[in-house]
Amino acid sequence: MPYRACLSAAAVLLATVARAADPPPSLVLLTLDTTRADYVGRSVAGKSLTPSLDALARAGTRFSNALAPAPLTLPAHCSLMTGLNPPEHGVRDNGVSSLPADVPTLAAVLSGRGYMTAAFVSSRVLDRRFGLDRGFGVYDDAMVAERVGEQGYPERGAGAVTDAALAWAAAVPRDRPYFLWVHYYDPHAPYDPPGDWKGASRDERYAGEVAYMDREIGRLLASLPATPGGRIVAAVGDHGEMLGEHGEKEHGNFVYRSALGVPLVLSGPGVPAGRSIGQRVGTRALPGTLLGLLGLSAEAGPFGPPLSGLLADTPQSPVYSESLLPATAYGWSPLEAATDERYRFIAAPRPELYDLEKDPAETHNLFASRRDDARRLQKVILENEAKARTAPSVASAELGGSLRSLGYLSGSSPQRGTGMDPKDGIVLLDEFDRARSLIRAGMPGEAARQLALLVDKNPGNVPFLVRLGEAQAASGNPDAALKTMEAAVALNPQLDFLHAHMARLHADARRYARARAEWEAALELNPRYALAWLGLAGLAAREGGAKAELEVLRKGDLAGTRSAAVLTRMAEIELSSGDLAAAEGHAALAMGLMPEMPAAGRVAGEVAAKQRNRSVARQQMLAFLAKTFALSLYGI
Repeated sequence: MPYRACLSAAAVLLATVARAADPPPSLVLLTLDTTRADYVGRSVAGKSLTPSLDALARAGTRFSNALAPAPLTLPAHCSLMTGLNPPEHGVRDNGVSSLPADVPTLAAVLSGRGYMTAAFVSSRVLDRRFGLDRGFGVYDDAMVAERVGEQGYPERGAGAVTDAALAWAAAVPRDRPYFLWVHYYDPHAPYDPPGDWKGASRDERYAGEVAYMDREIGRLLASLPATPGGRIVAAVGDHGEMLGEHGEKEHGNFVYRSALGVPLVLSGPGVPAGRSIGQRVGTRALPGTLLGLLGLSAEAGPFGPPLSGLLADTPQSPVYSESLLPATAYGWSPLEAATDERYRFIAAPRPELYDLEKDPAETHNLFASRRDDARRLQKVILENEAKARTAPSVASAELGGSLRSLGYLSGSSPQRGTGMDPKDGIVLLDEFDRARSLIRAGMPGEAARQLALLVDKNPGNVPFLVRLGEAQAASGNPDAALKTMEAAVALNPQLDFLHAHMARLHADARRYARARAEWEAALELNPRYALAWLGLAGLAAREGGAKAELEVLRKGDLAGTRSAAVLTRMAEIELSSGDLAAAEGHAALAMGLMPEMPAAGRVAGEVAAKQRNRSVARQQMLAFLAKTFALSLYGI
């Protein structure tokens, strides 16, 4: 290490030792979902996108070459909380497995050291059932069920998650250190930024989402209460976004620079100000670094070595990254990569090697001409695979038996693809987008024809099968739809939404017992799945009337669905039965969750009319009519 860097690292260590007798600092961890490194510090149309993160970097240290371990939210966050690569902690995809209970987490260590701990996440992809809640006194993953993003997970915006975090922080005793994790999801597709950042192009809208997130980060940091030991702030991207490079519009299918390169900034006691570290580092080294800065180096051992250049005086080993999504979702080949200071090797059916110094866009594959470098980095991949473990499935043993009885696979880990190189598969996604647009345009028959051709080319592709089944059902071919959807569920029986699709098809065909079994399977996987509770409630209404339906809906509400639709239906039943107080309360809760939902306002108006509160009834009914008219303008 250069002499000046040695002095800097020594100064950090000395400062850490000197603080040992002082009040410990608090820790604020900001995870920036889907945030590319090159969109931090950038200006668009003369306006800085990220003034808050830029100020944090000036006050601390920025790592300009930080890489994520996976371009997927849940595996990347498991690494950020454990210091382990995905093979080591076992969570290698979204939505199917949970962090093993024997893996130490940053929150568990700090909670054991007397820190107050709280997490506020912005997407149910980080739902507590996946194990990241361990060690947190508060784990706020409360989102409105109907506010779903493009991938189907409930989510909330930066303003809402900042409000929730600040409300918690305001109640923290001033003499207690705290660990606060705030997860911002806004840069994730679809890009729909508020305010002045609504650009015409996808790239501009993405930039607007980053800018909105940064504004809320500034509000959070400006409003957090001070603590006697000060606070360390870490801001890190979980993964990046492709934005069309290599043919990928978003993320998950490739392990190139745009998908893996993320911002990483540290600031606070013990962190040099105004410093930029250009060494290539893996973000999974962050928790060990943070424990060192907090004076807890003894607890940092299981989290691996710290970030090179700050607390360590030796270069970090090559960074391992992977994506199993091409295999689990599309039936293609998984991808693994190892990146050192100069080269990136990607293990794929057609292996790739890139000189990142001369070819940062990764367009010239050197695998054939530099086999020694490829073999050296391939060894890193093999070493990581040798440490692989299987994380617990979200499917219980009982559910596994249920899945087998329904004719699916065992319910264990989803199948991995074995064939198509994602470089070849990516072109099929453009055809897929065109077929989906036909469904939206009201042409399901033509969509089904095109989707059937895609399935013929790629029979292990779950999204292709799901959309084909939907198109077949919409075009009047329910038997074909059922067969298609069964093939999708068999490929990955641990995905709750696949069972929901099956349940609807069986219910439409009046196979109610099978529909119930599918809804129940969905709830075994996701107890807060509002759509499944509504489905079961509909079946209960058929068999036992409104009273039985209400009983199921109450169970769904108690399970924490936070569903405006569930609450509104409860209010409708209560209104019909004459329980005006309960109907009024549930309608109010529904409007609080989704003020734009017309049905909740209609019920509130009818309740007010029965209570002879004419002014409230008039106000609610006028609002209901206005919302209904506004929705009709958009064809909704």
